[in-house]
Amino acid sequence: MTERVAIIDLGSNSARLIVMTIYHNGAYNLVYNQKETVRLSEGMTETGILTRDAMWRAVGTLKVFAHMCELVKVDKILAVATAAVRNAKNGAEFIDLVHQHTGIPLKVISGENEARFGYTGIINTIDIEDALLFDLGGGSTEITLVKNRQSVKVFSIPFGAVNLTEKFASQDKISESQLTAMREYIVNHLAKLPWLKRLGLPLVGVGGTARNIAKMDQKRKNYPFPKVHNYRFGLMAFEELWRELTKTSLTQRRKYPGLSSERADIIIAGTTIVKSLADISQATNIMVSGCGVREGMFLEYYLSKQQSSVIIPDILLHSTRNMLLFYKGNEPHADHVAKLADTMFEKWQPILRLTGRDRHLLRVAALLHDIGITINYYDHARHSAYLVENARLFGLTHREQMLVAVVAGWHNGPAAKYVRNKIYNEFLDQHNWQTARKLALLLALAEGLEATQLGLVQDVEPSITGNQALLKLITSDPVSIERQAASAHRKWFKKELGFELIIE
Repeated sequence: MTERVAIIDLGSNSARLIVMTIYHNGAYNLVYNQKETVRLSEGMTETGILTRDAMWRAVGTLKVFAHMCELVKVDKILAVATAAVRNAKNGAEFIDLVHQHTGIPLKVISGENEARFGYTGIINTIDIEDALLFDLGGGSTEITLVKNRQSVKVFSIPFGAVNLTEKFASQDKISESQLTAMREYIVNHLAKLPWLKRLGLPLVGVGGTARNIAKMDQKRKNYPFPKVHNYRFGLMAFEELWRELTKTSLTQRRKYPGLSSERADIIIAGTTIVKSLADISQATNIMVSGCGVREGMFLEYYLSKQQSSVIIPDILLHSTRNMLLFYKGNEPHADHVAKLADTMFEKWQPILRLTGRDRHLLRVAALLHDIGITINYYDHARHSAYLVENARLFGLTHREQMLVAVVAGWHNGPAAKYVRNKIYNEFLDQHNWQTARKLALLLALAEGLEATQLGLVQDVEPSITGNQALLKLITSDPVSIERQAASAHRKWFKKELGFELIIE
């Protein structure tokens, strides 16, 4: 049975709604996403009370969310409120107001739970073993130390981009003395956490400030791909960006490339928190996650029905399998092609000279090579390439995702149009193209050996003798169609690897 789940995250600065559909075959997909700036914590720094204006702004937005949930026929709503409501003296009154006017069952979560959801969202969508995670919101910043993919330390700092901006009146141009005072205030809070010092780990950020930092860095570098999830950059680039922002006025920031005009007044406080975290922890680089609290909440709900742990053991395989199911791919065919391709990779490794990582990329391309059939059978390899390029595949860098897209697109043979494609050329160098051709060759052979989709070639025994690459087919059938389909790639094999392909 198909189920539709809405997740609402009411933060101190923004209110966000995502709607996820879980299909009868277990696949899940994002079907709706909305974000509104509500500035719920505005004006509560001194009083600790949510203002009437802020509360009614939030209620108005949540009314719209409730209407959208009705419109898209949501079965379940999971709704949480974070720092602003958590810290407000009149938080309970606000929760009642929301329920009365919208019917949304809003729950206040602790800083630790907020950090946990953020951690679940990041660890299941970015391939990291050890890192320092931060979820920088409007009214608080959650910090999580991750070792071996496990959360080992969690702390919630009682300030974020909105209340820190109010405290230091940094909405417009900030003076050197204001900036120094702000940095001292942040550092004094962080100094209470001795485990933060000199970690030497990647700093992984989630939240609007983190995403805007990524977008600004991408604009500065003319980055060809608009995706911020798993975007990585160095500390020098960030330091340069931060310094530049601290010298600008609000008017200048509103026109700053990549920066949302709604965030222009609070970005200095936000980036200064990140700068302080990077300095104290001696971060190696910065990574940005497009998945956080909302995705964490969804995955906890979804995974609790599938397995005992909320940590996915292999996020690349999980997200690949999810894409295969979502596009209603032929699973037995995809699995068999992947198995044959993998055996050839392993046994012909001496002439392929590829890496273990390339083997993982081949598996992803093999599992997804036919998903383009969903669009149209004719030219489906090209459609597969486009879908892979834009899929929510987790555990791949942006470059790796482009390479996998090319391999999937070449599963019937290489085509020059991919080499001419601007976005692929921006990411792939000569060595990457060479790798793509070799992986595509293995995929094309495996696809040929499964041409009838009957699994007649049960297995293969690849070997190398002199200047010949032998491919022994394990089958109880003459497999004339399969042999012919695989033999069609002999010339390509010779050109790519310099060996004669003999099929027995």
